[in-house]
Amino acid sequence: MRFTLRCLALLPLLLLALARPAHADPMDDFTIIGGGATIDFSLPASTTQPCCSYAGQFNFAQVPGTVNGVSQQIGVNFITGSGCAVCGTILLSYPSTSWTLVLPNLYEVTYSGTYPNEEYETLTFLTGDYMTETFGLLPPITQFEITVTPEAAATPEPATILSLITAALALPLLKRRRAVTS
Repeated sequence: MRFTLRCLALLPLLLLALARPAHADPMDDFTIIGGGATIDFSLPASTTQPCCSYAGQFNFAQVPGTVNGVSQQIGVNFITGSGCAVCGTILLSYPSTSWTLVLPNLYEVTYSGTYPNEEYETLTFLTGDYMTETFGLLPPITQFEITVTPEAAATPEPATILSLITAALALPLLKRRRAVTS
């Protein structure tokens, strides 16, 4: 009986532990529509790198995604710096296709430290809908729509929590029952 009461006394602690949300880095979902393709992928909502070592480039080498519903590895490179021929662009690539798009204001870059000794630069995506087009001087110019939405945080289902609580309560009772019968 005392053992059961002790287990029940620990129940509030168990509930508190289960009620705490799990921490995961927030992700943003990207949908890019244009040029006969619908491209979907996810990236971290914010990413930090050593300052100025990549000339304002934030490269996400190969991220899993889909192109027209077919799974693909997608190369994504945001070139946010200045003073280069393709600055202010997004480079997208997947098998047999690549696009260079004018980079809309869907991001902000912040720096830690003070000029000229910044240590890190952080790229943060701004959620919303954006219109853009291919980068280049010669036609044809292709229009693209970019949608950035935050990924929904995963939360456990109430049934899962209830199952864990039931198991936590039943285990000591079964243990006690086995001890009494032997």
